[in-house]
Amino acid sequence: MSAFGEMVRPSLARIGAPGDGYATDRDAYWGSGFFIAPGWLLTCAHVVGKGGAAVCRGESALSVSWQERTAAGVWEPRSGTGTAVVVAPRPAGAQPPRDPWPFPDLALVRVTGADAVRCLWLGDREAGPRSPLGLYGWSVQTGELGIRHGTGELAGSDARALLLAGSLPIGGLSGGPVLDLRHGSVIGVIKGRRREEGVAVPVTALYELLDSREAGRTVREVLRAHDLHHARLLDLPSPYPDWTAFQAALPGHLPSGSGITAGLRTRLYGHLAQLPPPAGAGEVVHLVEDVKAQVRGERLPSLVLRNVRTWREGAALLYGLRMLEPGGGGTPVDLDAVLLYAARVARRIARTRAGEVDAGRLRAFTEWIAGQAAGHRHWAVGEAIRALLDGMGGMGGMDGMDGAGSVEGGGGAEGGEGLSGGLTAPAGGPFAEGPAGGPPPGAPVPGGAVAGAVPAQGGAVDVPAPAGPGDAPSPGGHAGTPLLAGPAGAPLPPGPAPAPLAPLSIPAPASVPLPAPTSTRAPAETGSPLTPTPDTRTDVLVKVGPATYGRHPWSVQLVYGGRDVTPVDGDDLGVRAEELARVLREPLARALSQGDHGEHLAAIEVFLPRKLFDLPVDEWQLLPGPAGAGAGEGDEDDEDDDFVDERALPLGMRRTVVVREVRRNGLPPSPEWRRRWKGVRRGPLAHQTLHGRPAAEGHPPGAGAGGKYPYYGALSAMSDASVPVYCGPVGSGEGYAAMRDALRSGHSVVLWRRDQHDHGECGDFHRQAAALLGLAGHADGLHGPIRDLRIRLADPDTARAHGLRGKIAVLFDPPDRSPYGTESMRPPPLAAPGG
Repeated sequence: MSAFGEMVRPSLARIGAPGDGYATDRDAYWGSGFFIAPGWLLTCAHVVGKGGAAVCRGESALSVSWQERTAAGVWEPRSGTGTAVVVAPRPAGAQPPRDPWPFPDLALVRVTGADAVRCLWLGDREAGPRSPLGLYGWSVQTGELGIRHGTGELAGSDARALLLAGSLPIGGLSGGPVLDLRHGSVIGVIKGRRREEGVAVPVTALYELLDSREAGRTVREVLRAHDLHHARLLDLPSPYPDWTAFQAALPGHLPSGSGITAGLRTRLYGHLAQLPPPAGAGEVVHLVEDVKAQVRGERLPSLVLRNVRTWREGAALLYGLRMLEPGGGGTPVDLDAVLLYAARVARRIARTRAGEVDAGRLRAFTEWIAGQAAGHRHWAVGEAIRALLDGMGGMGGMDGMDGAGSVEGGGGAEGGEGLSGGLTAPAGGPFAEGPAGGPPPGAPVPGGAVAGAVPAQGGAVDVPAPAGPGDAPSPGGHAGTPLLAGPAGAPLPPGPAPAPLAPLSIPAPASVPLPAPTSTRAPAETGSPLTPTPDTRTDVLVKVGPATYGRHPWSVQLVYGGRDVTPVDGDDLGVRAEELARVLREPLARALSQGDHGEHLAAIEVFLPRKLFDLPVDEWQLLPGPAGAGAGEGDEDDEDDDFVDERALPLGMRRTVVVREVRRNGLPPSPEWRRRWKGVRRGPLAHQTLHGRPAAEGHPPGAGAGGKYPYYGALSAMSDASVPVYCGPVGSGEGYAAMRDALRSGHSVVLWRRDQHDHGECGDFHRQAAALLGLAGHADGLHGPIRDLRIRLADPDTARAHGLRGKIAVLFDPPDRSPYGTESMRPPPLAAPGG
């Protein structure tokens, strides 16, 4: 058996009906599986489903058998009883599932008596095209029970499936692992075969189950146990190599300019597994983008949506990172990026979620990072890491620093309000080494430190204190210079070899809680080693185009810092207006999970044609609510449901949701538009009526002036800080004509009531609107009061008690932003008959 086979064999299991696990009767043999954590087996849902509905529900047991090699080198059979904990998707009731079993077709089985089993390594990113693969599983194809091993390559993908070429799966291999032979990681779970190709479920589908209310907690527990298992094996004696040692000799881990070894990666993941999970994909992605901007000196947000859910996946996005150089190539900086990422994660947890992590474990993590920084070949990277760890309550060898050298909040720390600062160094400034202008090893540096000094593990580390106003960077420096750049952006020469890796420390829970951070948000000081990068808040753009053939094309995009746009999803052929809420729900949920990070909730800007201005986007939900239940209904008696999912709330009750005019944003801003936007930004906001008549008149039937521009005169005569208000919908009739003239006269903020109602309620609505505008003061102050009003209006009792009326909508359409998505959104013309 090959070396790969020897490593896979103790982790490979066969699954069948309870009884003799090694019976060769095909009917009792359901399929294969493999251990990914002590006591946890991963397989296909359709393998578990062969036991029937009771097994899928975890009410009936199944048999799990594997082999274990003794110290004498003899393989001995082992068996245990398995219980299906996660089956995705799980059949509804007693109904049989569809054939083939729908994706993701994965199951997690808890196995008794398997706590000492060896486990395979799960890949943390997708394999590249044509990657060499190994397929493993139990088989009785030849009439004799045994392990089957085949080789092939990744041929491509089909929807959610991986396509395999070469040795094709046979009966019994379902649920077995697909290994990337270059990196020694599981990239898929064998699902079945077609006539000319094999089919596998990508192992990344397991991470998708973290979003599941039913399965998420178990999957997170298993992934954590997986990383801790491999980290512990680094320091345990064994009669045969552990996976990390085996992977170190594979082609994908051989030295190639990157300093990320299999051992460093395993220890990092072991530490990350001790931390509370990220709040969402946005928290991870923004840290990754900040680190990439820090080491490269330039922010280039990825155009590929990264729906990551764990800290380990974030680190994996940095593997292979290189400096941007003309003609391609570039110096590898992935080790620098991964260590900076680890430091940022540790800092964020210490500053925002200290009560959720054991203090000793977080301290062990920061000490490990500090050890890597102390021995890093580039002094600049080590200083940046130490500055991030500084001020974390005395952990990680940072005792005694009292905040020196740190930048709080948006200035490089993980601050609130959606501002994630990046860190760059001026060229030839305090981060450059040797001839590049920085201190050579042994030379004194500001703050009394000695360049190149390696502190003892856990001891005090001196870093340069922030410079005073007179300590400006050397001439020629700029904030966009990469962290590791010398003169003219040249990479710095390597310094001393990295220090040895510190062993993973998993202490007993500490009795003393982690000290809360005491520093406050402050701007970066002149000459500080850490320079903030631009605001990296992320918001969501929804664009719905004018109808063509009765269908509206749509797109969902992310916008980073008001500049860079990444597409999420879209449909140029479009859907009917009544289908928009259903079709946009899933793309919106994906986009918002990317945009939310730290304390920042992504805002939603909805570009609409005027006929759709009354679309109730603020009432859309990312999760469908109970059928027939309105807001606040049905909650009192639901004692069994203790789970609070904010995604079930209407969008406008949690976040800013505003309307923008899709056609106006495709044109250069007019002088009136610019002038009025400046007026409402300055304030104070003044209440006016959209139709130009007194508010008490409302909008009686048949109201409206004649002429080609019936409302343009009154709207043009309003002051620049005026906000037109309309007590009714604006998608048709008088409201439609008045909104047209409001846009013509340059108004960028308009309020209206988009629901149908009695004319007699208009007086109350205008009083509400006037009070709201007075409370806001200026345009940027509108969002909070409008959200508060929507919350109160969502509860009928509260609305009645306060005399509140209507479903309020807001046009918030500034002219001084980039004209996002001004490309044409028209479907192709209908084909001619037979064309």
